Amino acid sequence: MAAISFIPVACSSGKTDTGKEDQQVIDDIVANFEKLAAIPRKSGHEQAVGEMLKNWARDQGLEVRQNEAGDLFFDVPATKGYEDLPLTCLQAHIDMVCVARDGVDYDPLTDPIKIVIDDEKQIMSADGTSLGADDGIGVAMIMSITEGKTEHGPLRVIFTTDEEVGFSGAMAVEAGDLKDVKYLLNIDSEVSDTLTVSSAGGSSVVATADPIVVTSEKDSAVKIEIAGLMGGHSGQTIGEGRVNGITELCRLLKDMKEKTDFDIVSITGGQADNAIPDKAAAIINIEESDKKAAGDFARAREKEINDKYAGVENDVKITVSENEKSDKTLAGEQADNILTYVTESIDGVYSMSEDVEGLVESSSNTGHIKADADGIEIRQMPRSSSDEKLEEIHEYQKELALKTGLDITVTVDTKAWPVNPDSVLAVQIPEIYKKQNGKEMTVTGLHAGLECAEFYRIDDSIDMVSIGPDIDEVHSPNEVVHLDSIPVTWNVLKELLTSLK
Repeated sequence: MAAISFIPVACSSGKTDTGKEDQQVIDDIVANFEKLAAIPRKSGHEQAVGEMLKNWARDQGLEVRQNEAGDLFFDVPATKGYEDLPLTCLQAHIDMVCVARDGVDYDPLTDPIKIVIDDEKQIMSADGTSLGADDGIGVAMIMSITEGKTEHGPLRVIFTTDEEVGFSGAMAVEAGDLKDVKYLLNIDSEVSDTLTVSSAGGSSVVATADPIVVTSEKDSAVKIEIAGLMGGHSGQTIGEGRVNGITELCRLLKDMKEKTDFDIVSITGGQADNAIPDKAAAIINIEESDKKAAGDFARAREKEINDKYAGVENDVKITVSENEKSDKTLAGEQADNILTYVTESIDGVYSMSEDVEGLVESSSNTGHIKADADGIEIRQMPRSSSDEKLEEIHEYQKELALKTGLDITVTVDTKAWPVNPDSVLAVQIPEIYKKQNGKEMTVTGLHAGLECAEFYRIDDSIDMVSIGPDIDEVHSPNEVVHLDSIPVTWNVLKELLTSLK
């Protein structure tokens, strides 16, 4: 396998001048995409689009099978002259994330996607909603290949459901569905000059406790808030060294307790398990005479964080403001245990990949906390492309929860897909790309979940990768496909599917 390097990338189309043949490719694939866009296909509601695809495949003379999860399977005979090539699986998911811009009247269960094409900018978007190019473009490309728009060896097509929510479609694929497959191409990546060769498994770690509530004798109260942080996706940006608002706030409280006595009323922060918290807040009961010391400590910590993370975090603000005193506070020992659990938890990068230079192998994110008289819950999301490393994180968190008197629940949501050092695809595809486009292709891993992980569990001998055209702002009303990148991916697939050995 060629040397692998990890470079954070933004969409960059390989072609800017669309020739006649490339334009025909775009037109054909957009036409198929329009068939998908006309049918609502929110995750968990793929029945209608599944029926459309079944009828379409049967119109191609193909025998279609569907499992209970709604996944579709069919084999496509090889083009004449390529019958002896190995069986290759083309896979994409048929569901999409459905969101609308504020003020847009949109029902994802009944309304089609309204496509907007800007020929001058060479982009396709939707009118006020997400586009569903993730993964409608992958499905549309496979449809065009199936329709005979390019030559190929024997193919097996798998269209899965529910990728965006629970991976239940990929989990429903069985060993027989992949029988005799040598290569698998997942058409679900979003950067045309990047080949994905691994992905991370993910889990949910939830620590809870019944609050032990006591009456505070302190005569005043303040709110301490940390804000102005970058935040970001806990998979894509975890390696950038961004500050976790929850962790830093709890560290501040723990350190301040060594100098100033106070009682914790509440700690809150975070909006989602998979998002690095950009702010967090605590309300504490404190003596009036200690307020100045608390303010001085917070200002000193603000400067310390901004100095330490200069270039990564440039506008961290820590404020101390007056707050109404509460009679209900968390018992001192329990409050201390919460601070210990959060500050001693694995948060951020845990390990780097030995196979992919610069790629985060394992990480964990403390994504949410709510601790007050009504309840205590701390939510974390570990990820790893190594099952062993993921289990290490789980075991550490379990021991820490036991030490701090918290109950803990660990749920594995997605599995890991490790790098295959013997992958033929990871060598051949970049060679084809460079020959066609005159520049190197980035070969990397994804520090998030991908369906290939489920297929790897079924048969780890299958050589698999993920590829796709340029898509920006997925899962949002700003989602766009760069149309001139579609032929970039198409031309790579076209040559690959007639040259695999």
